[in-house]
Amino acid sequence: MRIFTKKLPHPDLPAEEKAQLLQNSEYQEMMVESTFMYLTLDLPTAPLYKDEKEQLIIPQVPLFSILAKFNGATEKEYKTYKENFLKRFQLTKLPPYLIFCIKRFTKNNFFVEKNPTIVNFPITNVDLREYLSEEVQAAHANTTYDLIANIVHDGKP
Repeated sequence: MRIFTKKLPHPDLPAEEKAQLLQNSEYQEMMVESTFMYLTLDLPTAPLYKDEKEQLIIPQVPLFSILAKFNGATEKEYKTYKENFLKRFQLTKLPPYLIFCIKRFTKNNFFVEKNPTIVNFPITNVDLREYLSEEVQAAHANTTYDLIANIVHDGKP
């Protein structure tokens, strides 16, 4: 997998200073090759809302929309205490078996919260061809996966 990282200047800086910082090598995009055992998928924030009968509705999201993280074009902002980064991911090789880890828990200063969003995914023929670059697609004859197991965590993280 290729991981492209770009450091962002502080958002409160004036536009001129931001533009000047973006010229420094420290703020240029860097690429790192990384092997992986599983792919972590981020769920969109999912506020629960009530329907017209005042019953809670749990949002749903298709697997392919959260896999878009690995298309090589989608950027996501990651924040640390000191810095902000933009990252994008591109798959360069597919393993014989693929594990998806759906990131459901978020933690803040007060509590840990579980995102209940339902991920809709096909059981057979999950094709990852579109998440590979063209040269990598040529090297992979088989880019489809079938579901072998599903592990559901219930309870506290």
